[in-house]
Amino acid sequence: MTEIRNYETAEEVARAAAENAVEILQIAVEAKEDVSWVLAGGTSPMQAYKLIARDYADAVDWSKVTVLLGDERMVPLIHKDSNTGKIKALFDTNAELSKVKWIIPDTALDVASAAKEYANKIAAGNYGEFDLVWLGVGEDGHTLSLFPGNVAFTEPTDDWVIPVYDSPKPPSERISLSLKGLEYVDELVIFAVGASKQDALKLARLKRLLPVAVAADVVESNGGEVRWLYDEAAWNDD
Repeated sequence: MTEIRNYETAEEVARAAAENAVEILQIAVEAKEDVSWVLAGGTSPMQAYKLIARDYADAVDWSKVTVLLGDERMVPLIHKDSNTGKIKALFDTNAELSKVKWIIPDTALDVASAAKEYANKIAAGNYGEFDLVWLGVGEDGHTLSLFPGNVAFTEPTDDWVIPVYDSPKPPSERISLSLKGLEYVDELVIFAVGASKQDALKLARLKRLLPVAVAADVVESNGGEVRWLYDEAAWNDD
């Protein structure tokens, strides 16, 4: 099932995402011992992480939650472009959130080896599905590191994690969950925020073959719930 929710501001989107994540994770933690949450980089998700740290840190048994990034740049954790590094630094400053278990890619490897190693780490968790996945959207409609026309998006694969060699946005080498990996998602939340995303998001709603639209369709067609969180600036229904 797909649901679209509209909010006035990006801050309201972040608040809605934070509240929704806590609710989903609470339910999942009550049902099983190890819960998985795939994180997204970007400004709006980062606002949501800060809200969780400030307002909801005591709401979840974080020791039962495993977190990982849906895609990552091939840079060290201390690099400004490392999403894992930035989010982990925030989580580690909070006594409760610091209890999460991390799956962290080895970005010192070559990109193909890093993708394989990350996939093996995920597989070792024996997740039948990811309980919650957060995705952002680029101005060109990309999500994760799946870019329009890039072979990482266009070529079919059975691998959950794939190397990306020629990202049109630097750094050019990355690793990313594939569309195959998105077949195993219980709840998907997409941050649809910002006026610069209007055109791409309108095309996505028209089911054009943009990566974010295809990703959402993969999740829904495999039984997952899809929730788009729009701010007013991103909504263009003309």
